[in-house]
Amino acid sequence: MGRKRKGAVAAAAAFAASPQGRRMLQQAKEYAQRPETRAKARQLVAQARSRTKGRVATPRPAGETAPTYGTPPR
Repeated sequence: MGRKRKGAVAAAAAFAASPQGRRMLQQAKEYAQRPETRAKARQLVAQARSRTKGRVATPRPAGETAPTYGTPPR
């Protein structure tokens, strides 16, 4: 882990240990336990699975590259 990432993780851990962080985590847990939230999550997972079901990845022909976006460098 890089130095910045360790700092970010430490900051997140410190926030989670604070009274405000503990309150927010408790609210998130309560929200996740609601039946309507769980139903919505199940519905979204089912939609994602149905979109990918039966789809086969088609390989690109040799030499063809991915499309470039933006303006090419000069």
